[in-house]
Amino acid sequence: MVPAPLERPPLILKLAIILSVLLVSTRVLAAPTLIVVIGAPGEEEYDRQFKKWSQQWSEAAKKARATLHPIGTKDKKSSDKPDKDQLKELIGAQPKNAAEPLWLVLIGHGTYDGKSAKFNLRGPDLSASALAEWLKNHERPLAIINCASSSGPFVAALSGPNRTIATATRSGFEQNYTRRGGHLAAAITDPTADLDKDQQVSLLEAFL
Repeated sequence: MVPAPLERPPLILKLAIILSVLLVSTRVLAAPTLIVVIGAPGEEEYDRQFKKWSQQWSEAAKKARATLHPIGTKDKKSSDKPDKDQLKELIGAQPKNAAEPLWLVLIGHGTYDGKSAKFNLRGPDLSASALAEWLKNHERPLAIINCASSSGPFVAALSGPNRTIATATRSGFEQNYTRRGGHLAAAITDPTADLDKDQQVSLLEAFL
């Protein structure tokens, strides 16, 4: 039985740079980079939903001519590196001062123990503090979208200049399964979400 979804907006949504550089569009001049991470689904029903949302983001990347890096989409083998290590290496390999934006989308479940918020991966989980450490030297435009439950603390941990942080919950204590990731994934490629009719859907428009 699926718990009731959380539909309240995140506590903080920084939107200062969205309209100028963080756009999903067929007219983007500088190609952004999109990293989509599917976490541990836990149940088959969630697995189907997460894969569907990931595919919608992949379609958005194709329209935007963005460089796409999926993590957590392939069957794991005993010799594979944990998804957390793959993500760390991928982020470390990205240019830190590029003009093109880097998008990071986390699709899955989250936990919070009162001190540390984590995104559940296959293998070791990803904490907000660890992700903040990996991104601390990145000065390029960043859009970080955490679609998981208990994702609110990621806002404070990751906020900084030239960054847009969107989470599915206001706080870490909201631990019910959330469908916000599905709404965003659908909206980002939906022409009706183009509120200003400029032929492109910004993160702000998708969120609204």
